[in-house]
Amino acid sequence: MNCKDFTNKLIDLYQNKNNQELSYEALGPFLCEIIESSGDVYKMPLRRNTMARVLHEFYKNVLKEKDLDWGDAGTFPDIYDCKVCANPLAQCYVRGLIKPRKSGKALILGADDIVSEDEISYIFSLI
Repeated sequence: MNCKDFTNKLIDLYQNKNNQELSYEALGPFLCEIIESSGDVYKMPLRRNTMARVLHEFYKNVLKEKDLDWGDAGTFPDIYDCKVCANPLAQCYVRGLIKPRKSGKALILGADDIVSEDEISYIFSLI
């Protein structure tokens, strides 16, 4: 699945479940950019860091959820590989949306990894 499809499905699931149409104002600029974009950047396979950014924006703008304390999310060796993605990854981790992966002996968030269909199904089951 790509970012654009993931974002559209996330929004559709929420709207159908809540019988509510979301306005562009409710979605925020990043989610609107993804929906309206015709560029290839959002049509590439969905990576965990991009999924985290989408989910973080969704939780922040649509669900009106405040950021949580990072807890032990700051201990992952790859948390700061992308400074823009660090907080979204941490927020998704502490909310249980992203589970760490094993890399050798260390647990990592695997920000650059492609999101599996099982992970996507799990996320959508929570909406």
